[in-house]
Amino acid sequence: MTAVILVACGGAEPTVGAVSAASGPTPQPSVAPTPIPYGDFSSADVPSADPARLAKLTRLLSLLPASYGSAIYLDMESLRSNMSLANSISPEVLGLELALPSIATRLVNAVAVAADFQNRAVVTSFESDSTIVAMLQVGSNFGLQLNEGSPQTYEGHNIWDIDALGVVLALAVADETTGVAASGQDSTGSGAVGLVKASLDAFDGRTARLLDTPGLASLVGDVPSGFAAVVLSQCERLPLFADVRALPGCTGAVATASMLSSELVVLHALIGFSDQDQARFALNLATIALASQDLIHGFEDLGVRQDGDNLRVRVIVDVAKFTGVFRLFAPSS
Repeated sequence: MTAVILVACGGAEPTVGAVSAASGPTPQPSVAPTPIPYGDFSSADVPSADPARLAKLTRLLSLLPASYGSAIYLDMESLRSNMSLANSISPEVLGLELALPSIATRLVNAVAVAADFQNRAVVTSFESDSTIVAMLQVGSNFGLQLNEGSPQTYEGHNIWDIDALGVVLALAVADETTGVAASGQDSTGSGAVGLVKASLDAFDGRTARLLDTPGLASLVGDVPSGFAAVVLSQCERLPLFADVRALPGCTGAVATASMLSSELVVLHALIGFSDQDQARFALNLATIALASQDLIHGFEDLGVRQDGDNLRVRVIVDVAKFTGVFRLFAPSS
């Protein structure tokens, strides 16, 4: 729904070791396999997030209220600049077509999408080089109409109430480069404008936001930056543990994906727990679950370990298999 406006705008540390190529008795000319620059994952150094890219991610996440228990982030500039990604990964494949159709990928630099499926509400924060006014001018050529009284001012922000081919949307300016769009109903029934106002309240610090969940911000900063990310405040939404009735003490989860080579994608996941005993219990569950998924997806490499109160996972897959594996760490809805 939100997408319509964007469309208009254009212990033990068990580890499964890395796969190595077997050499035959008679060497034959062949392309050398891409080396995996990790040693044993039980002692491998995992870099933290890049400061500049982390700032962009957290800025978009700051527009998402705490009532949304999860969000998916895409760095559209990274997707556009890498042919392997552009040919294999799209917002549609990742299930984000309602928030970001392919036509909009040329117009935004990054997006963070949160959805309330019970209330049929979608909120999309985005970063763009284009101003909101310029987007609206272009969108008018696609049947977009501003409703009477737009824009209205709310706490220093302009909000446009829009009719886009019969769908009621709201679009607001957060700051010079960041905006938010929404469609659906909020808890008071005031619709898209109410959803946008709630996002602006979170952005300005008047109400709690997703990243205010205790411990979640530190998890976001303790994984490598990538072209895609998932942030969850409610661990029961993690499909990797879908067969587990409960995950005691889980406080949040973050997963990121980045290119390892032209053919391989590496996914890092960090899952937080209240104490080390709960993390150790989850380690056994994750080891079993990942081994089962390895049989299904055929990972190039797989590692899982406990880091204090956290559970850390690293999976390396062929880029063509990325979307299926990414869904293991994305919200199940």
